[in-house]
This record gives sequence, C-alpha cells and structure tokens, in this order.
Amino acid sequence: MGVGVLQKNYKVIITLIGIVFLLVSIYIHTTDNFVLYRLIRGIIIFFFLGLLLYYQSSRWDKVLILFLLLYGSSSILTIWYENTTCATGSMVLSFLSYLVLIASLIPKVKFREMNALFLIAFIILVGVNAYLLYELILLIKDFALSKLHYSFILLGAMSLAVVGFLALMFNHRYSSKTTLMYTFFVFLLIFSEVFRAIGYYDIAYGDVSVYIARGLLIAALSMLLNHVVANKKSNKQIGVN
Repeated sequence: MGVGVLQKNYKVIITLIGIVFLLVSIYIHTTDNFVLYRLIRGIIIFFFLGLLLYYQSSRWDKVLILFLLLYGSSSILTIWYENTTCATGSMVLSFLSYLVLIASLIPKVKFREMNALFLIAFIILVGVNAYLLYELILLIKDFALSKLHYSFILLGAMSLAVVGFLALMFNHRYSSKTTLMYTFFVFLLIFSEVFRAIGYYDIAYGDVSVYIARGLLIAALSMLLNHVVANKKSNKQIGVN
C-alpha cells in the first residue's frame, strides 16, 4: 500500500465522505424524493466498494467485494420495492450477501477454543438479538408482498443473527483491533437493517428511524473499510487464508 495523502489520511477521508452522504441523504428524504433516496443507498454501498478496491489495489479481498456487490445490488432493487418481483429479488440478494459473510467466517472460528460458560454467554447474546429481529419481522408480516417475499425476509433476519454470532467468535479467537472493527461493522449493519425496516414500515420514530438507519449503514461501511485498510495479519482478514 502506498504512502500518499489518500492512503495516510484514509480515516479523515472516510469520515468526511460519510458525513456528506448522510447529509445528502437527509436532504433528499426531506424533499419526498423516495426513489432517489433509495438509489443513494445503493450508490453509497458501491462507492465504498470503489474505495475498498482502491485501498486494496495490491490484494483484493474477493469475499468482501462479492458481499458489497450483492448488498449494493439489493439496494438498487429497492427502488422498485413496491413491485413484488423486485422486492423479492432484493431480499434474495440480501440473503445471499449474508451467506457470503457466513461462509467466510466459519473457517475463521474454532468452537473448541471456547469454554462452556463463554459459549453460553455468546449463544444467549445472539439469541436475544435473533428474538428481537424475529419480533420485528412479525410486525411487518402483514406488509409482505407475497409468501416468498416474507420467507426471504425471515431468512435474511436469521442469517444476520448467525453473522453476528460468528463475528463475535471471530473477534474472540483473534482479539485484535482489526477484528473488533469487523465486529462493529457487523452489528452496525444489523441495527441499520432493523431501523431501516422500522422506518420503511413506519413502525416507530417516524423519519428519525430512517435517518438513523442511513447513518448506521454509513458507519458500518466506514468500519468495514477501516478493517480492510488497517494493517493486519492475513489470518485475521476475511476471505484471506
């Protein structure tokens, strides 16, 4: 990795970009241009993908690239979320993006290295998280456009819970600054999806939940990029053996 201004000051650059994206998103939402607001979400994800490719130009992490491609494509499809086919396709792509993270994390964790008490604590923590996601999904059941659409909403919520559990295990095994960044990325992503659902289906908090969701998404992607750029051993990188 080079030592130019963009490389040395990546944290400042990521922070400023994130703030700009959030302010632009809020402004667009206040104009009631919801199509553009949804489009901006996809643009944000693909922009961070571009940053990832730039900062990892010498050694691309194919897993994270695939995740961002799927996740970004899912966001683009939400432009037509009132259409059953597009809404279902969006949920399918989100589910696949979470499966990519699951598949990349499984080889990185070792259940045998955890004592029983610690494992129970992890299971309880993730179980509570999964239950809250499930309760949220039940609230939006009547808004699902089809049984298939609802099925993939459920699958996405369950897979997110699994990603959260594996991220905790990953951080527990290696216990470093970079693995902690990745864990923060995962849980910021989870909560961004929770507030995104709350905002879209107008369950609570009104527009505030919409803005929180967008802010959490940007924070999650920023944390992921920090994880990628930070110096780390190869066995602590997702998708790198």
